[in-house]
Amino acid sequence: MIQEQEKLLSSVKNAIRILRAFKMNNPQKGVRELANELGLGKSSVQRILTTLASEGLVQKNKETNKYELGLSVVELSSIVLGNIDLHTEAHPILTDLANKCGETAHLAILDGNHVVYLDKVESKTSNKVPSHLGFHNYAHCTSSGKLLLAHSGTHLVDLVIQNGLNAITPKTIIDPDRFRQELKTILKHGYSVSVDEYTIGRTSVSAPVRDHTGKVIAAINLVGPSSRISKQRIQYFASELIRSGELISERLGYWKK
Repeated sequence: MIQEQEKLLSSVKNAIRILRAFKMNNPQKGVRELANELGLGKSSVQRILTTLASEGLVQKNKETNKYELGLSVVELSSIVLGNIDLHTEAHPILTDLANKCGETAHLAILDGNHVVYLDKVESKTSNKVPSHLGFHNYAHCTSSGKLLLAHSGTHLVDLVIQNGLNAITPKTIIDPDRFRQELKTILKHGYSVSVDEYTIGRTSVSAPVRDHTGKVIAAINLVGPSSRISKQRIQYFASELIRSGELISERLGYWKK
């Protein structure tokens, strides 16, 4: 009985691993590819995919003969996002922010040493930014990540530094002392800036969102081409982001003293 339960749990775990193997930059995968990537037998992968397909969690692309995520995944994610107060309260303000500033706006939270995007709004004039809901990004070289780390306490900051401040671009801050000083500056000014640190030619600015206790639980940002985001626009974005962050925080029950 115990062995059967363990086998069932193993199958569930492998099914989850298969679902997570699909990425934004690689949305379609074949049975052999998944088997090699996850170290599973092709027959096991095929059985799991068949079961997932029967529930609409994956579907087979007729042109490529490969599998991709199905509409049921979208439905499930919509249910989750629709019941997150943070997402619900932030979205209209994020939309106004993106349209007013003419750039892409995100709502992000911290997940370990990565940031996760809960929402994304593009204006009519914004450049396409390769991000999506649920997208995990580096924390140490993005404006949202740095802002959230600045408010997270020394333990997590120490852990991120111990794991290594990888040089994503030549502009990425990789010196621990300089990185700590950067976080202090963010706390002092109330916003964060990343210029070419994650992607050359892209600038982002972030401000905090607080819950009813005053704890910083999320960041909102504006992202656009560095060529059109001058120092003056960075200051303008910062003031708009701070104001928008305060509006969202008020909706979550926080009142600034």
